[in-house]
Amino acid sequence: MFAQPRTFRCTTCNEMVNESMQKCPFCNSPIDPQAAIEAAEVQDKANQSYSDASYAKTAAVAMWVFLGLSLIPFMPLVSLGFEITFFVVLVMLIRWQVKFGGLKTTDPDYGRAKRSRNITLVLLLLAIPIGFIVRPVIHSIVQGF
Repeated sequence: MFAQPRTFRCTTCNEMVNESMQKCPFCNSPIDPQAAIEAAEVQDKANQSYSDASYAKTAAVAMWVFLGLSLIPFMPLVSLGFEITFFVVLVMLIRWQVKFGGLKTTDPDYGRAKRSRNITLVLLLLAIPIGFIVRPVIHSIVQGF
């Protein structure tokens, strides 16, 4: 198929510009083709970081839904769902950090990606004591009755 033209922010006016343009349509400043390619690659990574962080945050919310349902006694499959999503979220966070943690960009989407990553991390850390300490205690108490 045809490759989609990539975009980046103009260094002069900060508007999104197509990498194939010779000059910015907003401020008419000339665009260096090599710099445009490099900036478009960074922009692609910033966009991907936002997408991946959003997926991780959604998975963390699903993890909490499974955790909440697993607190209801006699639902062992839901407990398994919590444990699986917990490890999926953990892997997603590690992958995000390795892939995008050192990205240098001023793109506001990257800032939102880091915020989503941080929210996901907090949700994951809060799930540890509830999911792996409180939940088993509740289940052992209920099974004792």
